[in-house]
Amino acid sequence: MKVLLNPLKLACLFLLFSGTFQAVAASKPTTKHKPTALAEIPVDIVNNRVQFTMTVGNTQLVILLDTGATSSIFFQSEKLAAIAPDISGKTRIAFPALSRSVNGWRIKALTMKSGAFTYISRGGLLIEEQNSVAAQLDAQYEVIFGQDFFRSYTVEIDPANREMRLYAPGTDLKPHYNSSHRLFMEGHTPHIKVFSEMPWEERQTSKALLLDTGYPGSMVLWSERHYRQAKRKGQIVSQSQQSTGIVSHITLRFGVLEFVNIPVFIAKHVPQQSMKRDGLVGASLLAQYWHVIDFANARLLMSPIYGTSGTPLQIIDGLIYTPNNEDFDLKTYYPEVPRSPTLYIHANTDTTIR
Repeated sequence: MKVLLNPLKLACLFLLFSGTFQAVAASKPTTKHKPTALAEIPVDIVNNRVQFTMTVGNTQLVILLDTGATSSIFFQSEKLAAIAPDISGKTRIAFPALSRSVNGWRIKALTMKSGAFTYISRGGLLIEEQNSVAAQLDAQYEVIFGQDFFRSYTVEIDPANREMRLYAPGTDLKPHYNSSHRLFMEGHTPHIKVFSEMPWEERQTSKALLLDTGYPGSMVLWSERHYRQAKRKGQIVSQSQQSTGIVSHITLRFGVLEFVNIPVFIAKHVPQQSMKRDGLVGASLLAQYWHVIDFANARLLMSPIYGTSGTPLQIIDGLIYTPNNEDFDLKTYYPEVPRSPTLYIHANTDTTIR
């Protein structure tokens, strides 16, 4: 199964990557004649990703939303031990992103509440080796709601007002948003198709990208062809002896916003969990939009968020996230960006300025 790719390393590049974006056309989602939500749940945006809390009895659990996780995951902890969910048997659970497997159990059913709203999670995975796996994932939550949750509801996220609204599956919210992207479903795993020309490409090519709300960054490319082309061209800004990929920047139009100098990680080796996809689109791009993830109608709906000045509200935190704590070569492409001081922040290491 695929589990979200969380970083242990963050690189914050000042001046080199501006991280700015501009609006092409936009409007707030319309609420006239909008269907009534089944639930409205407060959320937090942590590292661009949606987190919220639900309770089991008197125990409160922090939950992460992840469209890339094939099943919901519960990390063993004192809280889960106190809840003592009903389990159906032991199993081995593969984490391809971490190149390891761990012991776990299937949870038969667990009733969870947020205010008056009740959700019954069925068939989730309880992970036994919580400490080591959670540390590798840099988890700040006890639960991951995966694709089973998105099959149960049409999920609307309002990052500006920190709210999630849930509707019956199949509820049509398309008239209330100004852009719609088709979701191509591999089983229950969503991806989108784009046609673009990267700085190292000679022509536009089609790309299939996993829609991964569990990845806090903007874009990852899993393609040996992209890596070879990106390696041949451009100028090295910073080089690592243990590099497993290249970080560069692109100008990307996603929805109706154009993002300038957005970091992209190009992997040197295609991981097992890529499933022949060319890469993924992460949560930092979605965080700029009111958006709806609609598995039943196979749609991603978006309307950009504006501030009081009438300009897009920048929520991107300015950090570069590498999927699995990789070392990387930093490259830029013509026109060359002037050399500037770069501040690297590595988890559990000293800060260095180059």
